[in-house]
Amino acid sequence: MTLTYKITGGKALDKALSQIPIKFEKRIAKSAIRAGANVILKDARLRAPQDTGTLKKSLRVVSRSRRVGDAVVSVVTRSGKKWTAKGMNAWYAGKVEFGSKGIPARPFLRPALDSKAKEAIQAVSKMIIKKIRDVI
Repeated sequence: MTLTYKITGGKALDKALSQIPIKFEKRIAKSAIRAGANVILKDARLRAPQDTGTLKKSLRVVSRSRRVGDAVVSVVTRSGKKWTAKGMNAWYAGKVEFGSKGIPARPFLRPALDSKAKEAIQAVSKMIIKKIRDVI
């Protein structure tokens, strides 16, 4: 299945962003993408299977940038020793989402994305408009 979305106003957005310094542009992009990711996160938490509740607690939105101008935001599950003490070590999240030998898949992230993509895009748009108005 392929998702297709039409986003209008790209030229106007590009023109508005070109008037904003790069550090603000990146901050606006991160805030906007995070707003969209939070929509997906909320739905993923509702869909995540709950045996102990660890998987739901481990779901987070994180942002990272490797280069100037990059804005990357992801919905992830926490795992590792650091998160075990906090009751958030969901090292098995991939096995739940995709299944494994003898264990059927119980997807929760992809269905959340599929069902909330349009709402997430709207949240991104609203945040971009809000942040640009704050800066200009």
